[in-house]
Amino acid sequence: MQNATGRIKLELSELYDVLKSKLLALESLGRTQEKFADFLEPLVESCLPEAIVRAWERCRNADPTSEG
Repeated sequence: MQNATGRIKLELSELYDVLKSKLLALESLGRTQEKFADFLEPLVESCLPEAIVRAWERCRNADPTSEG
C-alpha cells in the first residue's frame, strides 16, 4: 500500500483484494476491526484516486447517519 506517494496505481478491484487479504491476516493474528479501524481509514483513503476520495467525501457529508 505504497500508493500514497503515487508510485503504485491499483485498480479499485485490486485495492479491494489487497485490503481484504490484509484484513484477514490481521484478524488471524487476533487484531479485531476495533483495534485497527482508526488508522485504516486514512491509510485506505491515501491509496484511492482523487476522484473517488471526492465522491466518498460528498457521500459522507450528505449522509446524516454516517460517522466521521
